[in-house]
Amino acid sequence: MIPVIKNFQEVIESNDINRMNKELYDFLNLYCGFIAHYNIEGFKATYRNPKDLAEVFIRHFDREHRYYSGTYACHQSPYKDTGLTKAEIKQEFEKVVEHHKKAISQWASGEQRKERYALYLKLKEEFEGGEQYDHGI
Repeated sequence: MIPVIKNFQEVIESNDINRMNKELYDFLNLYCGFIAHYNIEGFKATYRNPKDLAEVFIRHFDREHRYYSGTYACHQSPYKDTGLTKAEIKQEFEKVVEHHKKAISQWASGEQRKERYALYLKLKEEFEGGEQYDHGI
């Protein structure tokens, strides 16, 4: 497997955009319809949240979603010395997403639920706990 596909698969399977390397970042910006977000760190920050990774990032490779980044004539040219075209690499990305789409959505929903529950516990402690508030305000 060529490195850019391997790195994409690693990001998707680990649910961790921080594992993205510069080559993948460049490929996503040049051929997959993503904006640069100024630099790789800005890009990672944009998709770090589980909801954004699941609902925006992977949807660029989901044929059934409005964010889908199609394949164009310019993608038929070779990508570096990999023996694959840019279109073939995008097709491999689509296969990875299709295989993991359900698991990623479930993971993101679970992570959001954990975040909400932690917030609930914090608020519950604040309003039921030891702190006394002036209710006349």
